[in-house]
Amino acid sequence: MEYPANKKDYGYYGPGSATWRIGSETVVLLGGARAVLMQIAHPMIAMGVYAHSSYMSDPFGRTERTFTLGQYLTFGSTVRTRRAAQTINRLHRHVHGTLPLDVGAYSSGSRYDARNPELLLWVHATLVDTVLLTYRLFIGPLSYEEQDRYYQESKRVAHLLGLQPRDMPRTVNDLKQYVDDMVHSNRLAATPQARRIAQQVLFPPLPPVFRPLIHLNFQLTCALLPQPLRDIYDMEWSDIRQRAFDVSTWGMRTVIPHLPMSMRVLPVTRRIIERTMSQSA
Repeated sequence: MEYPANKKDYGYYGPGSATWRIGSETVVLLGGARAVLMQIAHPMIAMGVYAHSSYMSDPFGRTERTFTLGQYLTFGSTVRTRRAAQTINRLHRHVHGTLPLDVGAYSSGSRYDARNPELLLWVHATLVDTVLLTYRLFIGPLSYEEQDRYYQESKRVAHLLGLQPRDMPRTVNDLKQYVDDMVHSNRLAATPQARRIAQQVLFPPLPPVFRPLIHLNFQLTCALLPQPLRDIYDMEWSDIRQRAFDVSTWGMRTVIPHLPMSMRVLPVTRRIIERTMSQSA
């Protein structure tokens, strides 16, 4: 199934879309580590990332490349979006192998493949779930219709990356139920590979001056993860920390919606949007 671009080539979304409105907010990127830790809690995904990506040897380069491709998928023209999807699909063709151990619902020798719809869906679902959660926490509420519109729009790019419509939950509520079912199942577990990747994500090799930011990111990620995922990764949480987090998010919801958009959108995001708009004029 092909999704047509807009008449003016704003890519697969464009002005007025829930994707541009919600996804352009820089603050939703605060959930990045949460999404990654949820994804690699799937043993098949953790093994694929550990064995076939540069997360361990070049975490910053890997993160930058992933971020840039994601920006083009979301805000690029049709050509840019398809080119980014083709790059991702080409990289995924080589990501396959077998699990080296029994873990969770999977036995040693089980085959993984990055193009498997089960794995593609979990990656996609964690991204959508994280964006909607961080937007509601840090900016403000979203109606069911707004959340579902964002999810329905997300299916367009998910299709470019290999997911068929039949592979995806029908509504945003169905998606949330799928995520909750996965979180409370034995299909997620912290393998040795997942723990090593998580260590790189949460405690990247930065100079000591950045330690406060690293600590902040760790606490934020703990706060955003569902409790079963905290348990998987042995992350401690408490009522006191939860109350401090609730006060912080209340403060952000009070301030961020009143800031000018020039302070809420990353320069790189703004440049891609402006280029897409200018090419469509």
